[in-house]
Amino acid sequence: MCNFAPVAPEASVYGVCRPGHLGGGLEEWTATVAGAGVDRVVCLLSSTEATRWGLPDAYADRFETAHVPIRDRHLPKEVALRAALGALRDADDGESVALHCNAGLGRTGVVAAAWLTRDRGYDPREAIEAVAEAGRAPREAVRCGNATEAELLELLTP
Repeated sequence: MCNFAPVAPEASVYGVCRPGHLGGGLEEWTATVAGAGVDRVVCLLSSTEATRWGLPDAYADRFETAHVPIRDRHLPKEVALRAALGALRDADDGESVALHCNAGLGRTGVVAAAWLTRDRGYDPREAIEAVAEAGRAPREAVRCGNATEAELLELLTP
């Protein structure tokens, strides 16, 4: 329904698409996310996308939320990446967090990979592979020609 899964084995961070992206509405999305014990949601939609779909306001009454706008199919600027990672770090010990962009693939995958490298000690290439195996697409900006593999690796390097 919503592409919901941990971003790596035994991770407390989940990736998910935005409410309504793969069918199902806000209530189904919220039930899935909350049912997994998620307490916080980090929205990575661009400002335009967030306005179009009324997010994260639509679920802000159910979760602690942060909105860190990142352009679709592009790597985040370092300041945006730091903000997204800060929102993940704001979670209390044992608290689960969901990251979402539109499909829960590209931007979600990059931020998830950065979390693995900067907070969990993964090597950048290992983080990319772990996140990809978990169903995300951290190389989306590279695939679309908006970044190089070297730029992605540099961004993920602590």
